[in-house]
Amino acid sequence: YKMGAGNGAITMTSKSSCTTNTLPSGTGIMQTWSKPSSLTSYCDGASTTLTDNRSGNKSYTVAKIGDLIWMTKNLDLPGGTTLTAADSNVSAGCALGGTNNCTLPASSASDFYDDSTAYVYNSNSTTCGSNQPCYSYYSYAAATAGTNPSSGNATSDICPKGWRLPTQAELTALRNTYTTGATLTAAPFNGVYAGYYLFGSFDDGGSNGYSWSSTARKASSAYALSFYSSHAYVSDFGKPYGFSIRCVTP
Repeated sequence: YKMGAGNGAITMTSKSSCTTNTLPSGTGIMQTWSKPSSLTSYCDGASTTLTDNRSGNKSYTVAKIGDLIWMTKNLDLPGGTTLTAADSNVSAGCALGGTNNCTLPASSASDFYDDSTAYVYNSNSTTCGSNQPCYSYYSYAAATAGTNPSSGNATSDICPKGWRLPTQAELTALRNTYTTGATLTAAPFNGVYAGYYLFGSFDDGGSNGYSWSSTARKASSAYALSFYSSHAYVSDFGKPYGFSIRCVTP
């Protein structure tokens, strides 16, 4: 409501409410799905399920959160996948695996130690625990498809075509609404305490979650969302960290 000026009158201004809890499925394919032209009638948490038509044809729930549509499951793209401009948010000259080569490195848990090298680890589990990795982990260089900027937002990443990594500002807006791990692991974001890889070791599984932004702070670090039960924050981390990925469509 809004307080009206003058003679003590109170003017009640009604606030429009959402009416729709389900997003249209359209083609059902992430790469060809179009976000509704207006999200006004869609409630936060309105969702649908789409399929990434790259390796494995994995399905992901996606939901409206604020002004964006977010993946509400962690990206699970296997190492060894070759990305193209037709199916991924990359340019034709992608240099992920060398000049004009855009193939994710093979999955390996023994790496994650160099700022500028792409690393991937894929787990066969979706259950996160202290000694149990889940879904997939990517260094910043891998997450940004080898663009690995030293500042600002990456121009490419390994999200499906039509989707991209969230920026530092977008992760911060999410965190300003969902301020703890308890709220981030609930609907609509459905975050997971997937932990991380670094220097060939897995840690924080079952207690902490991490997700890359597209935004680099400097040559050796980039911003990511971090959350545990009672807190969440967006800060910079070393680029070799193996973190999870959530993609958005603006």
